Amino acid sequence: MGLFKSLFKRGGASSSASPAEDFPELYNGMKAEVLTPANTLIFVGRIKVLGGGALELRAEDGGLLPRALYNQAVKLRCFQRDGETFTLDGAVGPNGFDFWRIERLRYLHNSENRSFFRQNTGTDGYVFSPKGQKYPCKLLDVSAGGARVVTEKLFQLESTFQLEAALLPGEAPFAITCRVKRVQVRSKPGSPVKKFEYGCQFADLPPREQERLLQAIFTLQRKALQSQREP
Repeated sequence: MGLFKSLFKRGGASSSASPAEDFPELYNGMKAEVLTPANTLIFVGRIKVLGGGALELRAEDGGLLPRALYNQAVKLRCFQRDGETFTLDGAVGPNGFDFWRIERLRYLHNSENRSFFRQNTGTDGYVFSPKGQKYPCKLLDVSAGGARVVTEKLFQLESTFQLEAALLPGEAPFAITCRVKRVQVRSKPGSPVKKFEYGCQFADLPPREQERLLQAIFTLQRKALQSQREP
């Protein structure tokens, strides 16, 4: 912890830096999304804490990494053991096909930390009303903290429903309580059929299921990146 208190000094940081006492713990083996400054995912890796105020990242699946430019700006979205995230920015130092060294790290403001990377899914599932009524739905995307869902059932803002959907073939579906934070009507012109798109926040997700969800999201991210790199 002392390393990162010395790293994030107020004197050299911008106004977005956070006081040292607010820094979350970083540890060897911690998962992190490596992103561009515009929040485009580059790869998912594992952290190794180095001396001298730097981190080393290797691909979570042990595979090869894209080569980076020296001094290239990046963000690291780091996942704590409880599923919460925090974000650092820094610059790429020496790098190879199997590692990136990230230097000049800085802790970003809480408003940055609240945003999760959203993984597109397009998965079919079901939503259950508080009375147990079942409706088909489409899970458009998912993150560690919420999801975007389309269904024919109308729910009110701040109400809850149960979402049931499988993210990976052969794995047990998730059953997650969702709180509605945004509602948008989706219908074709002239059609009497209406559907509703919900921006949802997960509520009371058990730690074990949260870890399983993160693993599934990371797997989907890896598959998406692999398909992008294939000719």
